[in-house]
Amino acid sequence: MNRRAKISAAKAERKQQKIEAGLVSELFPKVAEIAISMVYSQTGALEPLSRKINFFPGSSAVFRINCLCSECVEGGFDFTQIISAVVGARKTAAQGKISCERCSAPECSDVEYTITVKYAA
Repeated sequence: MNRRAKISAAKAERKQQKIEAGLVSELFPKVAEIAISMVYSQTGALEPLSRKINFFPGSSAVFRINCLCSECVEGGFDFTQIISAVVGARKTAAQGKISCERCSAPECSDVEYTITVKYAA
């Protein structure tokens, strides 16, 4: 399968995952906001890249973030289990490091993350 076909297939899969996942409010009814702050440490990059993604009750409950590596089509960072554990324990924050799934490119990045959860009053 060529690169264009892989990208097209990956987009179709992500779209289907969003439909199947439902909304954050359905999965975590007591959560008002989930934020993932990430610092990408990419080989060859002069400075780490920072990124923050917010999820609200009306957001899709897909917690998979694409990799920033240009060679990485099917990989990414899946925060689903981490967020489920944080919310399940009713914690408000968690930190750690996660590697890209499925990407073997040497410039692929690891991510240091901080997850914060705000609960509805």
